[in-house]
Amino acid sequence: AVPGQTPPPRDAARRPSWAVADDPADGGFPGPYTVVVVDGDPGGADLRQAVARLAAAGPRAGIHVVCLAETSAASPSSPVTDTYEAACAAAPTFRACGAVALLSGDVATALRLLRVAPAGARTERPGPVGPGTVGAVDAVSAAWAERFARALAPLRPDGAGAGDRHPRVSAPLPPSARLLDELGLARATPASLMARWADAADDATALGGRVRAVLGAGPRGPVGVDLVADGPHVLIEGPGGSGRTELLRAFVASLAAAERPERLGVILLDGRDTVGKGSAGDGLRVCTDVPHVSAHLTANDPVHMREFAQSLSAELKRRAELLGRSDFAEWHTHRAVSGRIVPQRTPGASPAGTGAGAADLDTPPSSTLRLRPGAAARQRTETPSPLPRLVVVVDDLDALVSPALGSPGRPAAGSVMRALEAVAREGERLGVHLVAAAGPGGRTAESEPARRATVRITLEAPGSGPDEPAPGRGRLHGADGRPTPFQGGRVTGRIPRTATLRPTVVPLDWRRMGDPPTRRPVRELGNGPTDLALLASALERAAGRHTARSSPSGV
Repeated sequence: AVPGQTPPPRDAARRPSWAVADDPADGGFPGPYTVVVVDGDPGGADLRQAVARLAAAGPRAGIHVVCLAETSAASPSSPVTDTYEAACAAAPTFRACGAVALLSGDVATALRLLRVAPAGARTERPGPVGPGTVGAVDAVSAAWAERFARALAPLRPDGAGAGDRHPRVSAPLPPSARLLDELGLARATPASLMARWADAADDATALGGRVRAVLGAGPRGPVGVDLVADGPHVLIEGPGGSGRTELLRAFVASLAAAERPERLGVILLDGRDTVGKGSAGDGLRVCTDVPHVSAHLTANDPVHMREFAQSLSAELKRRAELLGRSDFAEWHTHRAVSGRIVPQRTPGASPAGTGAGAADLDTPPSSTLRLRPGAAARQRTETPSPLPRLVVVVDDLDALVSPALGSPGRPAAGSVMRALEAVAREGERLGVHLVAAAGPGGRTAESEPARRATVRITLEAPGSGPDEPAPGRGRLHGADGRPTPFQGGRVTGRIPRTATLRPTVVPLDWRRMGDPPTRRPVRELGNGPTDLALLASALERAAGRHTARSSPSGV
């Protein structure tokens, strides 16, 4: 080191002589960078001046110019200055570049990289300075370079921030989707569910309970709905066989995976009176093992239907009395959720008992509205939220709006619809949400639940061909009206054979890096449990562990 001179930076030996330090503290651009490639003379005086200014001032804004100029063949012994002047004559923009790379040899594989002195430098004439750096080019064919560029074009840096200027890459929708895969719960365990519940409890925006549901696979990842931000109510429309009931099941399972039972309650209502009789399947009854579900009603008994309507109306009235002039979020903001608020009903008269985390539905004991097995025992150990979120899920709303002649539930369908209309009108302020499925058009489109649904999901008619997607293909229409296509996630399928295996490793060909990820066909176990049964079991165990942790010792 020479006395009185600043020592060079540590990485100076690793940088070539023509490199310039890009230090943001010295006015450098931190990135991301843009590279403009100019092949030959751009033509026109204005365009030439613009490109020259871009080459001179662009680096401060992260814009760099690569200018290509073709000259006569040069040998390693040719004067560098002559070759440089010939390149500037062929492409005037070449003179504004700060570095020059000269290619020579029979196949242009000999490279000499030189720094160019600026116009105001103390040199005899602007141009290349010094001997430069000599190297050999590993030349590739044009086809190889194009294939490589197309493979890298769709990729983006990992961990890009919200301000990334590049949109996420769209991928074709899969022909079928598994809900647990879209939820990130391919191997649902109590620990993974409790971690999700803990995250919801720490979310300041999820006042009173988180109500976010993942519907399935979209072009840019999982597609979901937040009943607070996007809702408050959802209407699913589609013809018969389009997957409406399965999408409602996925809705229930996804809601339960996002929030613990004492902060979210779910009530199920099957509008069809044939559920469980073989012709229409099990409807929403398969969701009753989810600990968040407190009541399930089938519209085939007028007595139970009237009890349901009275109980739902009483719950809305109770919430209105608790909230006063405040709305649900404001009430939870200004009042600590504690056990000081005693439920107004007796446990024996609460089909959606507080132990299950649902609303306090006041109804006489019945076989339709009843506590889940084991929920009464949890009442003695849990301290539930006095006002949790409540989601009413209705399948086949058409059967309640226009019940068929001779239907057993026809005499009481009107009372149930009036209770659902009250939920549609007042539910947003009271923390009660409605998710209903119906056929397209008809009288249902004029009903209060349909008119007040801010989120609409339209399912396509099922196809019959072998290449047609599975039922559940549809579009999600938010409040802004912009449609988002998705493939509904199936939750009642059998556990796939790969669910219990270790992750597999496959080689990745760089030429296929830009292709969307391929999904292996799911092979279900013929006699195994369904994904919904697996998730319900994990939810039940997670709820039990959470209760044991939150209960005082010795209880």
